Amino acid sequence: MTLTIPTIKNINDSNYNHKDVISKLTDENIDKEPVTIRNVDSGTGELNKYISSKRDLKCFHASSTYSELLNFVIQLSFDCEGKSLYFYKDKQHSNHINTLLQLLNRLDKIIDEVPPKPVRTRFGNEAFVEWYNRVESELPNLINTLFNSNSNSGSELPNLYKELCVYLLHSFGDKIRIDYGSGHELNFICFLFGLVKLQYLQRSEYGEVVLCVFYSYLNLMRKLQKTYWLEPAGSHGVWGLDDYHFLPFLFGSSQLIEHKYIRPKSIRNQEILSSNYSKEYMYLECIDFIMKVKSGSLLEHSPMLVDISGVRNWSKVNEGMIKMFKQEVLSKLPIMQHFLFGTLLPFIDNPEILDDPMDVLERKPIVTHSFSCCGCVDKVPSVFAANTFNSQDKPLSHTNHEHTQEHEHTDSCSHNNNNNNTHSHNHNNNNNNSKPPQKSILPFD
Repeated sequence: MTLTIPTIKNINDSNYNHKDVISKLTDENIDKEPVTIRNVDSGTGELNKYISSKRDLKCFHASSTYSELLNFVIQLSFDCEGKSLYFYKDKQHSNHINTLLQLLNRLDKIIDEVPPKPVRTRFGNEAFVEWYNRVESELPNLINTLFNSNSNSGSELPNLYKELCVYLLHSFGDKIRIDYGSGHELNFICFLFGLVKLQYLQRSEYGEVVLCVFYSYLNLMRKLQKTYWLEPAGSHGVWGLDDYHFLPFLFGSSQLIEHKYIRPKSIRNQEILSSNYSKEYMYLECIDFIMKVKSGSLLEHSPMLVDISGVRNWSKVNEGMIKMFKQEVLSKLPIMQHFLFGTLLPFIDNPEILDDPMDVLERKPIVTHSFSCCGCVDKVPSVFAANTFNSQDKPLSHTNHEHTQEHEHTDSCSHNNNNNNTHSHNHNNNNNNSKPPQKSILPFD
């Protein structure tokens, strides 16, 4: 049956210019190209973490590295605006795009070669470690292939190629915790940005980078999450967009700008989610994916997505997503403390930025495990593990949700370790002094 939807008139504000509004979210010229690097042996090939305090984060935000990285994400968003995932289907890709897709396809095949271990727990499957190690050993040759290098497999990689290997490897999750989150997703953007700085990718290819390369990466990660039950790393639980990803919503909202039929509120229409539109637009596909792997209504397990569906049009959703990316990813210390710097993306210290005395007094040791911030011992299983092990399907609700790293604990919170080895975090809203929900940064007007 063909889904018929009436055409919707353009209700964008006559004075609203999307590009002008987005350009105000960055300090750099929105069309400025990043500084390229020609010498692939520059640097040492090692990446290091430099952000451990609010001061370090402020230095990062004041640097050209931050501006260039944010501009890159915004430019990717602009260049997939109004385009479906089928836009490049019948068009010939460049050799560079094809080689990137072949690289991701090879990593996908390794998943088939490393099946999950038969003895499974509610948490990450240890076979992921084997897959990760296989990928780590093959990446140098795969990166060499990208640049048509004739070097032997045993030869030393150029330093900047080594940096690319590290960014790409870290984009698949953490092999110790067997988890994945928006920080790992950011590493894939760093990998792509490194290819731009090495002049492997050109601005004219950014549309294909999102709709072909990034989308293939998203499918690879979904397969990894399903196969090895990767745990969500630092998720916001029901108060986040997705247990794992952020950027598909940012790019996906850009795809839907000026769409004739689909509006933000369309995500509440199951008929639309079940149609071919979910195969054409990342935003709808992500909503459809969430509805398939979680029980209950969208309002119960993803209230933020329902709130966003009340925004007037996709331009303003995209604006809000970029603001959220800046605030919830690039400005969050728990995420950025793991950010890796090197020659491709250098950390630039700013001596004019001083430590706030209060920040120094309140500074706490950096927590590296996603679920140890409040002393909890139990880990949170992935939604795939939870669905498999729960004999009764119970919808997730915002009063009893997954414990997460960035959650603010109050006296009204309690932790329950149940007999079936599950961990829950309860909110008792009887306290009149409890804080109201955080105000959305999305432009609802």
